[in-house]
Amino acid sequence: MLMDLHMHSNYSDGKNTPEEMIEAAIGIGYEAIAITDHVWKSSSWVQPYASHLRSLKQKYRHQIQLFSGIEAKVTSLCGDIDADPTFDTMVDLVLGSIHRIPKSDGYFKKSDIDYYAKTVIIENWLEAFNKLLENPRVDIIAHPLSELKGFGIRQEELPMMEITDSIAASGKILELNVRYNTADDPVIRLSADKGTAFLISSDSHSVQDLVVNSRLVRDFVNMGMFRIIDIQQYLIAKKEKTMG
Repeated sequence: MLMDLHMHSNYSDGKNTPEEMIEAAIGIGYEAIAITDHVWKSSSWVQPYASHLRSLKQKYRHQIQLFSGIEAKVTSLCGDIDADPTFDTMVDLVLGSIHRIPKSDGYFKKSDIDYYAKTVIIENWLEAFNKLLENPRVDIIAHPLSELKGFGIRQEELPMMEITDSIAASGKILELNVRYNTADDPVIRLSADKGTAFLISSDSHSVQDLVVNSRLVRDFVNMGMFRIIDIQQYLIAKKEKTMG
């Protein structure tokens, strides 16, 4: 199935409406997509957003499979995410991502690289990342290493075997985000070798993004290097687990 389960609409920081993103995806030839807007605990629009996407699922049911989701940022070293727990049941998928690296008294700034050793930043990132993997609310780990690049941290400086062992043990879905990662990134390659399930996603914020990034999504899917998650079966199992 050609799908893209990470994109944003004008409910958060995207430029286009959900309908415009869906219409563009249909034109590209996607069989399934998810709208996964950024949320915060204070977001008051999640209920109408989720209701809107439910109506669009029905409207486009003969043209494309539509899933609803949210993307929430890590807020602490404990792997907490910036989303009210009531949001989880309103949508199909919860993406967790590190957009700022937490520390005990807030977050690291890019300028902190002049004051902290890289090993300190890595230790904090690793603690938050491992706790994110343990967070039962999260389905998908979005763009796993992207924040480290802004601090000049190379993958050779990371404990890749430890990281990929933790990912595999967590059972989380790992995102290969075409905006940030390439197929030769060690965390992607090693995780694939360990049987981790993947999604290939574009993280598009506009129709234009979606069209351009769809070529990369298609290329990575066609490589056949990754075990792409059967998202329908995943959601069925998730629902059964919740009900059980």
